[in-house]
Amino acid sequence: MRKYSHNRSDRIADQIQKDVVAILRFKVKDPRIDWITINDVEVTDDNSVARIYWTVLNEAKRADTEKALEVARGFIRSELSKGFKTYTIPQLKFIYDESLARGSKILSILNEVKKDFSDDETE
Repeated sequence: MRKYSHNRSDRIADQIQKDVVAILRFKVKDPRIDWITINDVEVTDDNSVARIYWTVLNEAKRADTEKALEVARGFIRSELSKGFKTYTIPQLKFIYDESLARGSKILSILNEVKKDFSDDETE
């Protein structure tokens, strides 16, 4: 994730992330979009596409949430355009963020190795 916004695309991505969170929370009325987290937004250098990385608290609801995001994509983009002063609003591409699940799996494996290592030392 970005710490400091140096270029225009980073500033636009930061603003899109804040706005999308607010739109999802207060304006999208679809109950399938619940407990969603927007982890990051990346905007292409030409500002034509915004990749929005998201996760959901309940993995079992991932497919339903994904469908709801696709249905709401046009509405979200329309709402974004109301607050932006740019000439064009990027196309929105919602991407499920696998990094948290991978990180959790790696952490679990490391904890298991640590446990096995500790068990070997006590024998």
